[in-house]
Amino acid sequence: MTVAIGTACCVAAGEEVPGDEAVVVRQPPWVLIGLADGLGHGPLAAQAASAFCRYVEDHASMPLEDLLTGAGEHIASTRGAAAALLRIDESAGELEFSGVGNIAMKAITRTAMPIFCSAGILGRRVRRLRSFRFPISPGDVVLLHSDGIASGFDLAAFRDLDPEVMARRIVDVHKKSFDDATCVVAVLRDNRASA
Repeated sequence: MTVAIGTACCVAAGEEVPGDEAVVVRQPPWVLIGLADGLGHGPLAAQAASAFCRYVEDHASMPLEDLLTGAGEHIASTRGAAAALLRIDESAGELEFSGVGNIAMKAITRTAMPIFCSAGILGRRVRRLRSFRFPISPGDVVLLHSDGIASGFDLAAFRDLDPEVMARRIVDVHKKSFDDATCVVAVLRDNRASA
């Protein structure tokens, strides 16, 4: 199984830089996806999101809860951020999720994925961190999005699109004009189908 990833971001109206940032780290057999939404908008929000993403890149092999804890300490001098991590193990067919704040995860999978982000702001106060693990299969679609995207959309309407096109279309159709909007899509593909 392999993971194809697409990302898209749209800056809030009136701003020049996004306060959201995504990071993707591939360390076979797994892929780590992170998404941070810095508090507010503009350069100071971007600073928090960017600091989170650089920390994730540098410490990607840590367990997710430890990675979030360390990232929170690392961005403590910034505004803070809502953030989530998603690790997909391509060989084990497993997904792990952990997050803080209002980052959302949506999925089309064979297994229900009841997840939630811990309450709080990374870099400030966070209640108990939790991580969730689920089996995944080829054909599954999982995405993370910031709160700049209206959450009531039907992911199935986008399922047949390429991941990059899917992320862009979701942002274009469901973004809120007053907030930064970011979407990261992961589509699990069967290696045998492409061989």
